[in-house]
Amino acid sequence: MNCAKLKSFLPDLVLDPASVPASVQQHLRACEGCRQQVDALQTEFQSTMHLLDEWQTPEPSPYFDTRMAARLHEARQASPAGFFERLRAHFVFGSNLGLRPAMGAALALVLVVGVGSYAGLMETHRAPAQRATSATVNDLQILDANNLTLQQLDAFEGDGDSSDSGNGPIIAN
Repeated sequence: MNCAKLKSFLPDLVLDPASVPASVQQHLRACEGCRQQVDALQTEFQSTMHLLDEWQTPEPSPYFDTRMAARLHEARQASPAGFFERLRAHFVFGSNLGLRPAMGAALALVLVVGVGSYAGLMETHRAPAQRATSATVNDLQILDANNLTLQQLDAFEGDGDSSDSGNGPIIAN
């Protein structure tokens, strides 16, 4: 045990010396400086407790009850605040729990998750990039489709009608 470790036991030494480990008590018997420090703290603690025993609470003002009743009456008569205003007042500013840092962290987490999810959804639903086709290629594709249609019509005419003169397909403009 050294003097630096003894400082963590100072409150216990002042309030309840019997609860302190034996190594701390042994160090106190051997170290004069630590013993003087503990004695000084015990003296300060005893004098503080003596002052608190003698302290008298001040009498409230004779108008205290009247003013308190008037304020309570005003609070009851006031129109209730909106939902969000009550929520903000209670959880953010009106609470002794100090929820402001926790609410800030929760808001940051929601923003990070929301933006990340939105970015992920946009990445998966992005349409594949289409290459621009030239007008010539587009016209050739249309002609191929027309040629296929004409071949199917020729095959249809050949199956049901044998009066074809054999001059080839008739193309109407």
